[in-house]
Parts: sequence; C-alpha cells; structure tokens
Amino acid sequence: MPNTNFFTNQFADNLRVARSKTFNAVDDATYNAIRLPRFTLVMDVWLHITTAYVAGAPVITVGWSGNGETADPDGFLTNAIAHPAQTGLKRASMGTAGWAAGKYFNTAGGIVTVTVDDGAATTEGIFIVFCAYSVVH
Repeated sequence: MPNTNFFTNQFADNLRVARSKTFNAVDDATYNAIRLPRFTLVMDVWLHITTAYVAGAPVITVGWSGNGETADPDGFLTNAIAHPAQTGLKRASMGTAGWAAGKYFNTAGGIVTVTVDDGAATTEGIFIVFCAYSVVH
C-alpha cells in the first residue's frame, strides 16, 4: 500500500508588496521593474497610471523574465488590460494574460518587466507597478 501522506513543512507567513520606480515619459524599451527571489509565488500585479498617454497608439505590457524559462513580456498584463490611454489602477488577475492568475518562480529568481512603446503619443504617461507576492521555501 503506498504512503498517501503528502504533508509539507513548507509554509509562508509573509505577504510582500513591491513597488517599482516611477515610469515618467520613459523611452521605448523593456525595463526590469521588480526583482523577485527564488521560491516566489506572485499573487497579483497592478499597473497604476497617474498620467495617461494622449493620442497615438501607446503600448504598455507587464510580464516577467527568469526562472530558467523564456521571458513573457505581457505575461501579467496585456496592453488591452493596461490601457495606457486611461488613468487608473489595472489589475493582472482581472485579465486573460497567460500568467494573470500568478506565477511561481521555483527554479530561479525572476523579474517583473515592463515593456513600453509610446506609439507616437503627444503626451507620454506616468505610471508605477506593484507586485503582491510571498516567498515559500
């Protein structure tokens, strides 16, 4: 008869929230925003736009790199959810991106990334990124 007990001693009693630096009319690029250690369970990611992009076709996505995997530049927030032409707080778990529900960095640490393309906007936006996570090891 197999041993059916799969109890664990790997618990976390921490909830951490990290905040990126303020992105203020930044150049088009992919930025490393928040560094995460190994064994991090990302529970949600938010994008807070305080100044919207005006005109053009701006794009902001929030994704990740690391964990020994291929990076996913819009894994948490797609541009459709980020909606850079509108101010407010956008939440990854309300979207449909591949990792909108969260991500576990179990092989190696990771990075929350932000990709920006101003799309020839006449006014470029100002925003920050938040990440709620727990380290479980």
